[in-house]
Amino acid sequence: MVVGRRRPHHPLAAVLSVCAATALLAACGTALIPGSAGTPAEGGGGSTFDSEVGRIAISADGNQHDNDDWASAPMALAILAHRNLQANLVHFDYNNHIWDSSDEHVENMTESVQEGAERFGFDTSRFFDDTDSAQLDAGTANLVKEINASTDDDQLAIVLAGPIETVWMALDAADPEARKHVECVTHGEDSFNQTHAKTDHDGHDYEDLIDLGCERVEIPDQNSGLGPVDMDFWDFLEDSGDENWEWLYSRMDVVGNGDVSDAGMVFYVITGEEKADRSDVKDYLES
Repeated sequence: MVVGRRRPHHPLAAVLSVCAATALLAACGTALIPGSAGTPAEGGGGSTFDSEVGRIAISADGNQHDNDDWASAPMALAILAHRNLQANLVHFDYNNHIWDSSDEHVENMTESVQEGAERFGFDTSRFFDDTDSAQLDAGTANLVKEINASTDDDQLAIVLAGPIETVWMALDAADPEARKHVECVTHGEDSFNQTHAKTDHDGHDYEDLIDLGCERVEIPDQNSGLGPVDMDFWDFLEDSGDENWEWLYSRMDVVGNGDVSDAGMVFYVITGEEKADRSDVKDYLES
């Protein structure tokens, strides 16, 4: 259940209707439409900030326990780019299991995020690899800045796609008044991401974020609708003839089970749909 204030969202049906309208196609973003190579969204030149959606930050794992993030992270970027919302993504830190990891996991997550950012036209200066101490410091400072910029009319939604610790570091260092205008978006209840840092590494959990003053936004567990599935469902990406969709499929294929569950939180932030499933995402991308 969602608790706390929400900024206005486009209902999913309205989003699909608007994106289907030819006259408004540019406003919805065309980068992921098959055969649309070279569109402004791919090059990053066509994105303008959508104040109705607001600012978005993402903090993701992928470097240790959550290899599904190798697929979820680029899917989240694809979802944003499809509506030309690159400018709305003000922060993305990844590999946020800062305690330990394997080289394979770091390499796969880094490829998914960095190449996804480039392919879908995002400002790569807003992306930070938490396995590098300098980037961890820079990313924390960037997220503090975005938190401190938050007001009642300009909220920040932080999508929690990994352990809580790096977000807690930034929120703890930020202005307490500004924290009230930050939404901490998670899915499920007492899930691994919400509790792992505290239970396994003597760090902090989701409740610690709430104690610092951010707004609780817990949507239903996204694993039921966007979790593992036969890869055949995503064949439309591989068969699209669009090199970015084909690459997105390849990142899902590395994971091998079609799981893009954490991307459901980004889908929620921009559409307001709490219980979206993979068919909703497919319809959205094909609209």
